Amino acid sequence: MIRNRHLAKWLMITLIMAIGIGTFGALYINSEKKKETNDAQPSSYLTNQRQHDIDMTELKSFLGDYQAVESGSPDEENYVPGWWHLFISEDHEEKGPYMSLYDSETGNPGFEGPIMYLKDDIVIIEIDQDLYEGMPADWSAEGDSKYAILNISAEDDGIVLGYRGSEVRFERDE
Repeated sequence: MIRNRHLAKWLMITLIMAIGIGTFGALYINSEKKKETNDAQPSSYLTNQRQHDIDMTELKSFLGDYQAVESGSPDEENYVPGWWHLFISEDHEEKGPYMSLYDSETGNPGFEGPIMYLKDDIVIIEIDQDLYEGMPADWSAEGDSKYAILNISAEDDGIVLGYRGSEVRFERDE
């Protein structure tokens, strides 16, 4: 009888420990799954680094479609034709903040990609290599043509994008 009580106590203790370990394991696995679903995907603009690197207030002031204002003479090196079209989106195809600059006359892409940095009138775009065909005027891409690092500023009726002193003015496309 004493032996049965002793055995029953140990079985009860073992059962309680098993339930406790099982519950702890289930809660841990559940919290890990929640953490995975709450973590932003690398392509998402919600990643911590991109939230830190993109001033959302500044981004909102630039959103929209713009058309380049022709400047200079076709004979000059820094001539900018009026067919460049600029598109800035807050969340394009779930890629987050996005910028596209393309030739609206022929439909050929210039360059486009996710905005990686936007602060203090500087914007950095990670260029989509499959869609890269060129840049206006005497601009060039940086880092083996992987990034476009440009100055950006808002004007009353548009945006000014610049690369090392060479600027292109864009008016809002209505």
